[in-house]
Amino acid sequence: MVNDMTVQPLHTRPGHDGNDNRPNLPGGQRWTPPGGRRPSKLKWILLGTVVVALAGAGAYLAFKPKQAADGKPAAAAEKGEKDSSSILTVTAVKATASDVPRQLLVTGSLASWDELPIGTQTSGLAITEVLVDEGDKVKAGQLLARFDDKVLRADLLSREASLREAQALAAEAEANIRRAEELARTGAISTRDLDARRSTALTTKARVGVAEAARAQATARLAQTEVRAPTDGTIAKRNARLGAVMSAGGTELFRIIRDDRVELLAEVPEIDIRQLAVGQTAELSAVDINGKPFIGTIRIISPVVDTKTRIGTVKIDVPHDPYLRPGMFLTARVRTGTQSAPVLPEEAVVYRDAKSWAVVVDAAKDDKGHHTVTAREVQTGPRDGNRLAILSGLKPGEDVVLTGAGYLKTGDKVIITPTPADKVNPLPAN
Repeated sequence: MVNDMTVQPLHTRPGHDGNDNRPNLPGGQRWTPPGGRRPSKLKWILLGTVVVALAGAGAYLAFKPKQAADGKPAAAAEKGEKDSSSILTVTAVKATASDVPRQLLVTGSLASWDELPIGTQTSGLAITEVLVDEGDKVKAGQLLARFDDKVLRADLLSREASLREAQALAAEAEANIRRAEELARTGAISTRDLDARRSTALTTKARVGVAEAARAQATARLAQTEVRAPTDGTIAKRNARLGAVMSAGGTELFRIIRDDRVELLAEVPEIDIRQLAVGQTAELSAVDINGKPFIGTIRIISPVVDTKTRIGTVKIDVPHDPYLRPGMFLTARVRTGTQSAPVLPEEAVVYRDAKSWAVVVDAAKDDKGHHTVTAREVQTGPRDGNRLAILSGLKPGEDVVLTGAGYLKTGDKVIITPTPADKVNPLPAN
């Protein structure tokens, strides 16, 4: 009799390929690696650390900067070559000291030297004719406008008639006196009658004087119906309109610029007004037809300064020119003396952010012969052709970049090249 037995398989640990490569041991014993101990986790950690260290060392060697021939890193050498190639080559000019005029800048508006308001002395009369308009040139005595004079002419005729009547009565009274005097010598009339006739003659003579005065008044009123220019000038404003009934002392009819004379009313702070004097010349910002600035002369310096604004008024006579009109805003440069200041060509000054700048070249050079530049803010002064005075920010003798200044900033390196001569020889003929 055979006993049925169930055979249980041994516990195995698969290999890397999923199969059990370990030998089968009798009696169900477990397999152990050689040495009697399995590898610990510490060994695996140490092994991983070594691998990571080796990988970092390889990366360092792979990305370590290469050394150039002079012992410097190759990247630094390449950067130095690139910086040298980007250095700008410029020309420079030396700031030279020169005597320049000291000027004071004033501003103001043009105004008429004497603006005459023209009105009327009559009342209740309508304007029937206007003969001039704004901007017209007029002469003294020229007829500007005329009022309706029918009523005044009739009144003048009445006054003349009254005068003739009074003159006739006076002539009759004189004749009566002569007859009475002859009769009085013969005793035909009394002395009383003679005195009465003499009194009547004096009364009639006085009435002639009254009639003459009335006629003169009527003549004057008639003449006032014609508005005439009191002086030469230009009509600046016209308010006269056809049909308008004006009153004496009311709205002005015209406004005339007397003799076409215009002046600049400049406003000057009290701290600067002491530098001005009557007779000093002023160069205006306006120019004539040839492009030359107008030149004025200080006529009056106001003796009073405004207590609120601390500004005084200076009146400057300007030349007679149709371009200079009242109301125009102008600036004027008044020459108050001279001063010594460095002078530069105009192209050496750079304008940025509403400021003036000069790029100054440092006299020292680096080991490659390059100069360092510094951008300085300067205050410009008067101009003489292409030369510009520098009132502050620059000293005489300093070198300033002439060409290429607009591309530079403080700390940039530049290469200075000689300025080419102004004279250029022509090309040879073929």
